[in-house]
Amino acid sequence: MMRAGTCLLVLALGAASAHAERPQPITIAVPALTQGGAPHAGTPSSRLIYMRRCGTTGCIVRPGTDDSRTDMSMIADGQRTIGPFMQGDVVWDGLMACMRSTYAPFDISVTDVDPGTEPHYEHIVGGVPSDLRSDIGNAGGVAPFTCGEIPNAISYTFDVYGPDVGSLCWTAAQETAHAFGLEHEYNGADPMSYLNGPLPKKFQATDSPCGTYDATACSCNSVGTQNSYQQILDLFGPGLPTPPTVAIKSPSDGKQVQPHFVVRVTATDDVAIDRVELWIDGVDTGVSSKIPPAYSLTAPDLEPGAHTVEARAFDIQGAPGSAVVQVDLGPPCTASKGCEGDDVCVMGLCVPGPNVSGGLGDFCQRATECVSQQCVTDDSGDMACVESCDLSAGSCPHGFECLQTGADTGVCWEASGGGCCDAGTTPAGPALLGLGLGVLLLRRRR
Repeated sequence: MMRAGTCLLVLALGAASAHAERPQPITIAVPALTQGGAPHAGTPSSRLIYMRRCGTTGCIVRPGTDDSRTDMSMIADGQRTIGPFMQGDVVWDGLMACMRSTYAPFDISVTDVDPGTEPHYEHIVGGVPSDLRSDIGNAGGVAPFTCGEIPNAISYTFDVYGPDVGSLCWTAAQETAHAFGLEHEYNGADPMSYLNGPLPKKFQATDSPCGTYDATACSCNSVGTQNSYQQILDLFGPGLPTPPTVAIKSPSDGKQVQPHFVVRVTATDDVAIDRVELWIDGVDTGVSSKIPPAYSLTAPDLEPGAHTVEARAFDIQGAPGSAVVQVDLGPPCTASKGCEGDDVCVMGLCVPGPNVSGGLGDFCQRATECVSQQCVTDDSGDMACVESCDLSAGSCPHGFECLQTGADTGVCWEASGGGCCDAGTTPAGPALLGLGLGVLLLRRRR
């Protein structure tokens, strides 16, 4: 859906603040575009963002339909001079590096060299809001907006953040993307958001509601959500891929493993991981996972002996990253033998034990601290990393018992030291209460 007119979208400062820690939105209607509507996907009017640093004499703009090649800006309410950017070369270089990183996933170039008459999007950096117009006094940045691309658009970030590169980059990324048809988004990790969050922000490959401080339906499409990453990708196409970062958390290199051992993987990407695959001896096992943040992959039937285990992660553009370990497949372990060092045997598999950070029985506060990605607390408040078990005799190592959590499932919990698992008590079917990702509340009848 295309709006009938064009709006001025402003990233604004709090009235009493010198920095945009809590940006506040201002929307001002301006005349409709006389240019054509949105281009076909993959055919933008330009693939170049010119970051124009206002020097000592400022940046002159004149009113009219946006044309970066002739300094015409539909936002300007007359011929205006935007004051200089006063933060120095170190801050400017930081802003340029951040903007290039933000747009790196897409086929867009970011430059601070004037392209002259070549079609380009221009982002002016410097001055204060009143240099441009009198009715946006608390703005941190401003851009024209329709629900589609505005060719040769001019947008602005004002010199109101001091040397804060993160806030400058957040504002510049948001205002330039408005010229591509993106709305404000209710997602604190995305540059299109007004919500505070870690900096620098990156365009997110998630379907998010629109809005500033409240989630609302997006107005530029019929689905009511916005995927900023996909929308920019659809318009410009992919840039140079950035491979995911992959690590095999368990088993460690050179480890003896047991049949159907579990490969636990962490994988991160600048945008999003699509999936993690398990390859053994150079062959795709067909085992994969799409469940972040830690991925668990169970090995298929293998011959005893040495094997090369590879975890391959793919981001949403298909760029791969991998990690490799060598393992030696032996027979299933038992409670009394088959595991080395600080490992213990659970369900015939050697896993890190209590003496290993994040191992079975180690203290935890959240699931991500555990190798198993399972952190539980008992009714007295004690918390520990656990492994799943099946209630059969010997499914947990010495000093642990299988505490029932379902009809025939449970978790290995330390059997001594009080708490929910005093020695000699009988497991009862505990109530389970989610306390966050992978965290369960366990209760036992005394």
